[in-house]
Amino acid sequence: MRESELEKFLRSCGWEGAGFRRETDAIVAGLERVGFACHEEARKFLGEYLGLRIDHLPALVIAGERISSWTNFDPSAVCTIRDADVARRCTEVADTPLFPIGVDSFHLTVYSGSAGRFYAGFDSSVYQYGEDRNAMFSMMRAGIRPISLSEWTLQ
Repeated sequence: MRESELEKFLRSCGWEGAGFRRETDAIVAGLERVGFACHEEARKFLGEYLGLRIDHLPALVIAGERISSWTNFDPSAVCTIRDADVARRCTEVADTPLFPIGVDSFHLTVYSGSAGRFYAGFDSSVYQYGEDRNAMFSMMRAGIRPISLSEWTLQ
């Protein structure tokens, strides 16, 4: 997706590009208290997209109502010591430091990798969610689910 298309898509989801420095700092501090290690790519992403919610495909029609999948870029839903342990295990599979940036309606935690790629995790499964933010947002817009990488070993 071209940058102008990406911006139009994000604005249709309510994004204003305003930046959320104060809120990002507070959320990052809370996540670091329970054991997450934030990297600069995650801090930059959250500074721009914190609070953005994207309704995207796939969608179901239930009792005549269209129910979309969604991704909410607010990592405060995954702020426990257990979540930090899961992220460390996902980091081993992705082979890059991961920091949560949100949640997906498929029970995925969405992560920013330190090299600018995006990932998702569910239980012991780890997925790649795009080479960069444009690819991740493009996948969401097109209803393409993240691509399976591997699983970490349950202990």
